[in-house]
Amino acid sequence: MSGPSARSRSGAALLATALAVAIVACSPAAAPSATSAIADLGGTAWTVRTINGGSVIGNAPPTMTFSTDGRVSGSTGCNEYSALFSVDRDRLTVGGLAVTQKLCEGAHGEQEGAFLNGLGGAASWHAPEPGRLEIDGAATLVADTGVVPTTAPPTPGAALSGTQWDLVEMGGTADFAHLVPTIDFGVEGSVSGFAGCNTFTGPFTTEGSSLRLGPLATTKIACQRPASEVEATYLQALAGVTTWSIGAEGVLLVGGAVPMRFTAR
Repeated sequence: MSGPSARSRSGAALLATALAVAIVACSPAAAPSATSAIADLGGTAWTVRTINGGSVIGNAPPTMTFSTDGRVSGSTGCNEYSALFSVDRDRLTVGGLAVTQKLCEGAHGEQEGAFLNGLGGAASWHAPEPGRLEIDGAATLVADTGVVPTTAPPTPGAALSGTQWDLVEMGGTADFAHLVPTIDFGVEGSVSGFAGCNTFTGPFTTEGSSLRLGPLATTKIACQRPASEVEATYLQALAGVTTWSIGAEGVLLVGGAVPMRFTAR
């Protein structure tokens, strides 16, 4: 038969156990370590949807893949890039970005600059909802989970590359004193041709229906009239080119300060 002292000892033991359970239950949860934060972002892939609230190019969005070994890589929508990254809870640091050197025109170039500025200048990250990532710092990048394949922008001037043309009309006239000025579009964004006396060379770029030529360099042969007049007018017209299109029967129509029409050679 148990005496009072035994019952006291049993009650004290039960009270101690209850206090221990209460202390554990009320203790704050341990803060996540830097390692667990890296694991939260590492091993994930994202497609950027907005940069500073503005939409990205639909078929060429920037992408981000964060590997578990601390490297981020992806596409800017034009070039490929990679860099080291580290996280400490909600803080994000991205190291120097290595980027390929493909020429990015127009909207592709503007998007690339804004994206690289935002990623390289990242200061924090959080996931406001499942499947959504937001990076803040030099810019705000909002991305959805998963990587959408990027359609590479066309090579500068690809639609005109490898074509040769003879001028048949310039500013409403087809009289070039029996001369035939020409223009040839190379396969890597170069343009050349015969201006009426001298030849010219330079770069060209296209984006949709827009066309830009030059600056153009010419040879320095002294030209007599009327060749000198035809040449001066033609070179001035080329400097003012803004648009291009292929018209009926395969004619090249060039718009700008002086409209021109060419036939394929």
